[in-house]
Amino acid sequence: MQPTVPPSAVDRIYLPKSIRDAMMVHLLEAAPNEGVGLLAVDAAYTDEDDGLAIDAVRFFPGTNIESSPSRFTMEPAEVVAALGEMRASDLQFGAIVHSHVRGPATPSATDLREAYYPDALLMIASFAGQPAVLRAWRVVLEEALQVVQPVEIIVLDGA
Repeated sequence: MQPTVPPSAVDRIYLPKSIRDAMMVHLLEAAPNEGVGLLAVDAAYTDEDDGLAIDAVRFFPGTNIESSPSRFTMEPAEVVAALGEMRASDLQFGAIVHSHVRGPATPSATDLREAYYPDALLMIASFAGQPAVLRAWRVVLEEALQVVQPVEIIVLDGA
């Protein structure tokens, strides 16, 4: 059995437009507070560009129990249910998805301090400008320091 590559090790994520649109609608509906959800992915593979990639498979919308424009905590029962469905479907927990209503689509100090799932990507939608921006990040430890690195998102039409 091959070892599983964590989503945080990939170079890019392939995101069907239908999932991207559902995520963005859910996150926008949470405004003026941050929205939240989880993204399930298939196992990592080497894509045609010789990079490690994952395919987004399902979005699990969540409830931000913080009801805050600058913080999020997904309802714990929703997290447990989503992770259980991922396991039952042989999917990986790929990303924590959330929104920044007024800030950029980059991890904030709070996001980094509360990055409790290091194998998952951080996917952030910013609604600070028009059009909205969606970006993905991995957080890696280098000599005990958190280093934030971008992960390319490729939106797939027709999916």
